[in-house]
Amino acid sequence: MTQRYDVIVAGGGPAGATAAFYLGQAGRKVLVLEKELLPRYKTCGGAVSSRVLSQFPFSFDPVIQTRVNAVSYALRDQIITIPVREASLCMVMRSEFDSFLLGHAQAEIRQGTPVRAVQETAGAVTVETVAGERIQADYMVAADGANSMVARSLGLRRKKTLAGAIEIEAAVPEATLRRFMNNAVLIFGEIGVGYAWIFPKADHLSIGIGALNPRPGDLQVVLERVMQRYGISIQSPERHGHTLPVYSRPELLGTHRCLLAGDAAGLVDPFTGEGIRFAIKSGRKAAEAILAGRPESYTSRVDRSIGRNHRLGNGMNKVFYRFTRPSFNLALRNPVVSHALMGLFGDRIGYASLLLTIASTFPLATLTKKITLEEFLNY
Repeated sequence: MTQRYDVIVAGGGPAGATAAFYLGQAGRKVLVLEKELLPRYKTCGGAVSSRVLSQFPFSFDPVIQTRVNAVSYALRDQIITIPVREASLCMVMRSEFDSFLLGHAQAEIRQGTPVRAVQETAGAVTVETVAGERIQADYMVAADGANSMVARSLGLRRKKTLAGAIEIEAAVPEATLRRFMNNAVLIFGEIGVGYAWIFPKADHLSIGIGALNPRPGDLQVVLERVMQRYGISIQSPERHGHTLPVYSRPELLGTHRCLLAGDAAGLVDPFTGEGIRFAIKSGRKAAEAILAGRPESYTSRVDRSIGRNHRLGNGMNKVFYRFTRPSFNLALRNPVVSHALMGLFGDRIGYASLLLTIASTFPLATLTKKITLEEFLNY
């Protein structure tokens, strides 16, 4: 006998877990199919605004590793540091974060259960798992990652823009950990269209680098060179490579019964590389479209709330990386703009407001003092 649910969610990451949470909260019978066994490591810098998390009716304190009270932007050996108001930028480990969020969903969760095939008819979505189970639902939310099997099955997202990234969870001496604790560092000017990062976690540093169209081997070589300058050894830790499905253009994100969310929908911010915020946002939009009985409205909902903003982000990306030094000096060194960036991360404003802030303040701004890398490390 074929099992039947209101909604099947493929993938238990932030997008799938968010969709499952809001659907379950509304009383829908939800099944989550997660291909891995949780908790599982997930390559991700793990930065997310506390304001983004505040939409949920529970606290994420148990899985917040650190709260950042400053962000440092580096261009070559010049660094500026901007305070973060109310330590609103949180650092998480995705293994803990994803399990915690999914654990709050009122849903049946099957781990270690990859989806093998999806078929949509006029009356239902039928999912076949690798174990041979056949499960039906009225709707499906596909949150199964950048290489979404569901998207392929449905003929969606045939053209993708992918960035490459590698990340290392680096154990460092106590003195080094203290130096970076509560301070996120973003490093520009080292590799094409991309940046390196140093994010503090409770007992280690998450370090990484990402870029559009990097040449083979460039990410590893550049990351080693940059981290050597920052006094961080990365010779021994395991390196995790992954792709980022960067937003590039508006496209169809669903059928009548199946909706793509998170990385499966290609919603990574083209300028900042953020993924968690838009996974959560799209997961909620998918749930809202299903609950409203209007799944066909999902693509336009996502375009209004995410896509339009990302198209401006694409423009920001092109300008910033073509004119990196003047952008660094006129925008990032402007404390008003840097605080507006925190508003962007917190989903309070979009790129249109950020551009207006840059245009209206840079002629009059008192620029933040730059210091050298040596001064930064010895501070």
